[in-house]
Amino acid sequence: MIFTSFEFVFFFGVVLMVRSCLRSFSAEKWFLLAASYVFYMSWSIPCGLLILFTSSLDYFVGSVLGRTEDPRKRKQLLALSLIGNLGVLVFFKYANFFLVNVQWGLNLFGSQAPQWHYDILLPVGISFFTFQSMSYTIDVYRRQIPTCNSWRDFLLFVAFFPQLVAGPIVRAADLLPQLRQRVRASLLDIEAGLAQFALGAVKKIVISDQVAPHVDLIFANPGNYDGLTLFFGVLGYAVQIYCDFSGYSDMAVGAARMMGFKFMENFQMPYSAVNITEFWRRWHISLSSWFRDYLYIPLGGNRKGDGRTYFNLLVTMLLCGLWHGASWNFVVWGGLHGVCLAVHRGWKSLDPFKSLNQHAVFRFGFSWLSRLVTLSIVLVGWVLFRCPTWSAATDYLIRMVTWSPEGVRLISPFILMAVAAVTVVHFTINKDSNWAHNIPSASVPVRIAAYSTLFVLLGLLAAVDAAPFIYFQF
Repeated sequence: MIFTSFEFVFFFGVVLMVRSCLRSFSAEKWFLLAASYVFYMSWSIPCGLLILFTSSLDYFVGSVLGRTEDPRKRKQLLALSLIGNLGVLVFFKYANFFLVNVQWGLNLFGSQAPQWHYDILLPVGISFFTFQSMSYTIDVYRRQIPTCNSWRDFLLFVAFFPQLVAGPIVRAADLLPQLRQRVRASLLDIEAGLAQFALGAVKKIVISDQVAPHVDLIFANPGNYDGLTLFFGVLGYAVQIYCDFSGYSDMAVGAARMMGFKFMENFQMPYSAVNITEFWRRWHISLSSWFRDYLYIPLGGNRKGDGRTYFNLLVTMLLCGLWHGASWNFVVWGGLHGVCLAVHRGWKSLDPFKSLNQHAVFRFGFSWLSRLVTLSIVLVGWVLFRCPTWSAATDYLIRMVTWSPEGVRLISPFILMAVAAVTVVHFTINKDSNWAHNIPSASVPVRIAAYSTLFVLLGLLAAVDAAPFIYFQF
């Protein structure tokens, strides 16, 4: 059941209707919990048992932490939570990756290792709900939030269906307080939520799903196409993954808003970033802030000198890459961003053009050059992210960078129009604005025009076959 399906529209309508009829707040939360598990188990019933296990473990650990003052016992309880959550994540997501690398290492030293591989079902959204649940015990351990005294509320916090399978990663400090008192959506909430949901649907099924077949065709056999086609292929993928993932986030935030719940925004015009640091402040904000607060800062952040700061950035981004998938491509992708973040930080500390910054012409030209460099780094990273193997990624990059004339030239009008649309939005609209928030406050004619445009786009240009969201695999 995905957000763009008629099944979800029916499911969400039933949830809204039944919830409005329940007079008991306790019954309402039990109903939302049951609905969330039905939503998740529409993919796999056993996976519902898994999320129940990890949630119950962290609820138990958090409850005991709230009654424990002994520092040694508190560390042991935190370790239990981390081992439980990361152990589940490693088993389901990285077991075969680990075995393949062990086999490769043994073969390298002359041992004839058997081929180890197990058919392990990867639960949808496992990386999201384990990180969300685990952050609660870390915050309780740090005494940053009080313990949750309701098992039902905690289960609902982890499994709440709008953000369950692909984020945003909602912190306990943000959602649990909203479950302590009954919330109801105002007319503004309903309108803003519906606007954001519709905007996300346009991103997903009008742009991403229309571009996807053409991008897939190019990446399936890059050796068949010339350098220009490969360049447009990676541009198309950059648009596809942005509209796919930010579209899901918009629909998740919008669905929650229509029920009266507030989630953080997960994307804010990332391709308009002037540097790679700003890019990560605008791309997948809930994940980048999670790694900042629970890994980068505990490693020392920028408090222990430049060398340690660069090391911390690299380690954080390598693990961020591994979080995305069990492949060395993702690790290299994370390493690329980690190195670039470190280089940018070093550049800022040196500031070699400080004396020229007072000139408006220089500032204008340098900002656009910085945007071009940042976008180039991001595009190279997307090739690593999208290609199935390291060799495929290197071949793709070599043919693209050398502008190989060999091969078929395929210029997709879908890719051209999608790239043009995203470019216009990123570089002509205030990158800190939010259309879903702005539209409800506009005049009536503007609102009618905006909503009519969104629904006309959905009615006329939506892809016939809605593809699964890309980040479901993570």
